[in-house]
Amino acid sequence: MTKMLRKRVIYCLLVLLPLVVLLPGCGGTSDHRVAITIGELTDLTGPASPAIIPLHWALQDMVRYYNEEELIPGVRFRMVSWDTRYDVSRDIPGYDWVRGRGAKLIVAVPPPTPVTLKPFADRDKFPICSLSTTEAMMDPPGWIFCFSNSHYRMMKTFLKWIHDVDWDYPDGKIPKIGLVGWDEAAIHDDDRALKEYASAHPDHIEYVGARIKPFGSIGWIAEVEALKNCDYIEAKGFPMGAFIKEFQSKGYKTRFFDVGTASSYRGFLVDQLGWAALDGVLTPNMSLMWNEDVPVVNFAKTLLYRYHSKAEAEKAIYAGLAYVGGVKNLVGVFEIIEAAIKTVGAENFSPKAFYDEAVKYKTKSPLWQGQPEWSFSETKRYLADHIATYKFDASAKDLVWVGGWVPLVLE
Repeated sequence: MTKMLRKRVIYCLLVLLPLVVLLPGCGGTSDHRVAITIGELTDLTGPASPAIIPLHWALQDMVRYYNEEELIPGVRFRMVSWDTRYDVSRDIPGYDWVRGRGAKLIVAVPPPTPVTLKPFADRDKFPICSLSTTEAMMDPPGWIFCFSNSHYRMMKTFLKWIHDVDWDYPDGKIPKIGLVGWDEAAIHDDDRALKEYASAHPDHIEYVGARIKPFGSIGWIAEVEALKNCDYIEAKGFPMGAFIKEFQSKGYKTRFFDVGTASSYRGFLVDQLGWAALDGVLTPNMSLMWNEDVPVVNFAKTLLYRYHSKAEAEKAIYAGLAYVGGVKNLVGVFEIIEAAIKTVGAENFSPKAFYDEAVKYKTKSPLWQGQPEWSFSETKRYLADHIATYKFDASAKDLVWVGGWVPLVLE
């Protein structure tokens, strides 16, 4: 082989190599079905990854299941994923990257991501299916569709539940509630809900305020001392375990909770603290846990054991809500895609086709049995209208549902 020929061969390999690497991620197909690409923006290596990686599995498994079973005739799904590392500076590059690879819609998981991308999605008329929900994603209603509860609305509903069910007001005592965590959109929604609820219902709760630290901060000694006399404390998100550990090491007692998050960090928290330390911790959300016998939970189990080893499946179940809750949310996403394809045809599926079906979507399929009917509308951008509150139960070594479905408090 001449020197020049060797150079040409090497050049060709260098050009082709990126394409070969991309093929598995793009879900390359050799059949004649129409390929529809779903983009994913998620945290695979950052601080939220312990709770979020099972959600990534859920999307992968849904794509694979729909393809293998050919549930939408003539369609094959592809998936392209971008690791945000829970770093908002990576959200816009990720948005451009997945769209550049043909994505017709995006599934976004970390709460900050849809907030960052909302002006771009609304400008480009490009749908983002958010698996987390904050008020900033939905106001004004646009191209962000939230498949879970708003933290703001969940918090108000949970506070009413505390008054109606959980606190017995001994000698007329009003419970003191505090909030602690990293500076991010969800905690500010919770803070606003607490302030508004306490102002409107001073006989229900006393809000002592929030202790919000810069994202990524460690060390909670000052915050523990500031909140030590609270009857309830929301320790929000990833820092929850470290705060509880510091709080309990001082001998202080309270009722911990985390709206919409702790159920997905179950395994992470148990590994950090043990069941005894977590006993009684409350976690309201919109999804049912693995121990509920309803169609969507059983479907999630089927997918998990079909595409993962027994060890991996048990690890995902131990981790908490993420996989089963993700499957539940993604059922809605795929049902909207299917409805759009029935309306316009696979060849004409587009971001606009998805949007047109999403605004009239209702949870009516058999997979939603055992749950209330929820919907989007022309102005409503959150799907779920109820919460299910779970508690960490040390005797059961599981999360146990406390009561039934509770309608959202909207005022």
